[in-house]
Amino acid sequence: MNNDLLSSLLLTHIIGDFYLQTDYFCKQKETKKIKCWFLYVHSIIMGLIAWLLIPSIDFGIYAILIILTHLIIDSIKLYFRNSLGVFLADQLLHLGILLLISIVYETQIELPIHLIDQCENFSIPILLIATLICIKPTNIFIKLLLKKYDVGESKSCSNIKNAGGLIGNLERLLTMIFVIIGQFEAIGFVIAAKSILRFKDTDTAKTEYVLAGTFLSFGIALLCGLMVCAS
Repeated sequence: MNNDLLSSLLLTHIIGDFYLQTDYFCKQKETKKIKCWFLYVHSIIMGLIAWLLIPSIDFGIYAILIILTHLIIDSIKLYFRNSLGVFLADQLLHLGILLLISIVYETQIELPIHLIDQCENFSIPILLIATLICIKPTNIFIKLLLKKYDVGESKSCSNIKNAGGLIGNLERLLTMIFVIIGQFEAIGFVIAAKSILRFKDTDTAKTEYVLAGTFLSFGIALLCGLMVCAS
């Protein structure tokens, strides 16, 4: 299995499935389901991005496979309630297809992603993947998990969701950087600083929401940082 190929496919999926979809279009798909035009455009975009990162003529058939499988998986997903289980199943199916392609397809060219992989200490593509995972995908995962356990869904939390997302992104990126450079003490400082800010908050629901999100956020960031170090 070609690591550059797998990294290219993973970048394709993360960028296309999370960063090239807006909340508006996601809601349109949920409302109109298979009648939504963006469902088909999105699937085509996924295949085109993959072909762009793997610029080989013989990869065309696999790009079409990505388009078709993505369309089928996303179409089926629309008929299920939006939950953590459905989200994870959807992502695992997509990633399974990409893993299968990376095993079956044998590239004969040097992939563009290899050009940026010039660091001796760790893999730059893995760093990009970890960074992208730490932002929007993790926000969605935490939101769905907290929703499942009904933590913090009161009116008192409605005004901090956007700010909480931004703070979560920053703390995860900082944590990942601290793990990569080996400054684990700094992670404890960030956690302590956030805990102090919440110490005098008497709103129990809001406090539970923040604590649950914080532990999940730091845990995922630690894993992403360790993934980069291992590369």
